[in-house]
Amino acid sequence: MKKLSILCAVFGLLAAACGGGDSGNGDSPTGQGPSPTPVAAPPTIEGDSAPDDSASHGAVDDSQPETEDAAGDQATAAPDSTAPSDGDIPETEEVAATHPIFQPPCAGEGELGATATGVTEDTIKVGAPQVDFEELGNLGIAQIERGDYEVILQALADEVNDNGGICGRMVEPIIYKFLPFGTDTSLAGCVYFTEDEQVFAVLGEFTRVPAGNLCVTESHSTALLGAPYTADDLARANAPWVALEIADDRLMSVFVSALDQAGLLADVGRVAVHSDIERKDRVDNVLVPALEAAGVDIVARTVSDAPPGDIQAGASIWRTFLEIYRNADVDTVFLEGDTNVSVEQIIQGGLEVDVFSVDHGPFGFGLRDSSDPSYFDAYSIGSPYSGDETNRRTDDCIDIFERRTGIQVISPSLVPDDGINWHTPVLGGCRIMDLFAQLAAAAGPNLTNETLQAAIDGFGSIELPNEAFASLGVDKYDARDGVVLMKWDHEADEGEGNFVVISELIDTSG
Repeated sequence: MKKLSILCAVFGLLAAACGGGDSGNGDSPTGQGPSPTPVAAPPTIEGDSAPDDSASHGAVDDSQPETEDAAGDQATAAPDSTAPSDGDIPETEEVAATHPIFQPPCAGEGELGATATGVTEDTIKVGAPQVDFEELGNLGIAQIERGDYEVILQALADEVNDNGGICGRMVEPIIYKFLPFGTDTSLAGCVYFTEDEQVFAVLGEFTRVPAGNLCVTESHSTALLGAPYTADDLARANAPWVALEIADDRLMSVFVSALDQAGLLADVGRVAVHSDIERKDRVDNVLVPALEAAGVDIVARTVSDAPPGDIQAGASIWRTFLEIYRNADVDTVFLEGDTNVSVEQIIQGGLEVDVFSVDHGPFGFGLRDSSDPSYFDAYSIGSPYSGDETNRRTDDCIDIFERRTGIQVISPSLVPDDGINWHTPVLGGCRIMDLFAQLAAAAGPNLTNETLQAAIDGFGSIELPNEAFASLGVDKYDARDGVVLMKWDHEADEGEGNFVVISELIDTSG
């Protein structure tokens, strides 16, 4: 039974097949459902269409569904998931990068010295957590063959250093392997980085172990770049914290922005907003204000306090909600949490509404397992791809790794059963090393937590591998801005049902 619990704890790890870090956190906007299925062209939505000026971008990789990426790597689709192909997403002309990858310009001049913990006149020491895949195999939990993350980060650091380093300092990466459950190995890793090795920053995340991330930023006042966070996490942090993916606390407003840009809010009519008790504050503080600002007419707000898994209690509460919705003449329901019970009760009650939800993983499970998967027009958000497959920074970084190591990087879908997947961890390493190099260079020669934070606050648009749209700024510490909208298709995935992409990549940076 204990082994089963551990297996469940790392289920998302198996689906995402993460490398140096994992993009899925406990509140991942995509949950752990199958990756969304792209379509060759956006289907017609009655009364609405995506705007003509939406940015058009090709698929990044046929194994890259959207999950909350941390430093390690973009998640790889589960073996049975449907993934984008080169012809699925409209292509766009490649735009030249502002500056070559791993050659960031230094902001300002000055003498180099020991400006902060982990920073000397000559070096910047950084830590990088890596999931211990070998130990997972030894425990009988998972057999995942991944390229050596230490080899990857050292190769990328060598490229940075051979191009002059960061404002003249050489980057020194240090790896620590941990298990993505419990807190023992992640907390040990935090102590190793911050006390034993005394790094300046940690690049990546302690996957699915928030305590490890908070140990770095709160307990040891060390910068953390690449890990997902919540508003509460940021409030507790005593050092800069940047996420690569969209933060959970911002995702709801991003969803509304994307819907608005695509014209899908024009005909939602009278709207009910529902959440479970766990998401109540986030919905009230983020989703509701965003909908109101977009001119949506919210006529009902419901919250379920039924215990998770108590289907009978949930169904009883939902019968009351259905009467509220009928009396308010609701046309559309925004659901956050409680999706399994709510979906079935709306079907059983015969309520004719459209349904929207940020969390398309659990939402998809609820629709797929319902008594009538074809009942709804249902919409969600995701990033099954994040830029053109020939994204210059992605290609350049992979070329650098191949040149320095002699190791060929191929798509995970082409790796033989007995082969090693280098692509996923290399992409993750590219993203986190590029992010760190640019931010540290923008902080200038006097590299400290304070100058790093100032650089983040003033950075603006940032170019990163596998990202078509990304930015950082004051109170905006999650980089990704590009998202797609999806619609439920009960016939997708050979009749199993799934969400399909209905928009080009949308820039929600505002």
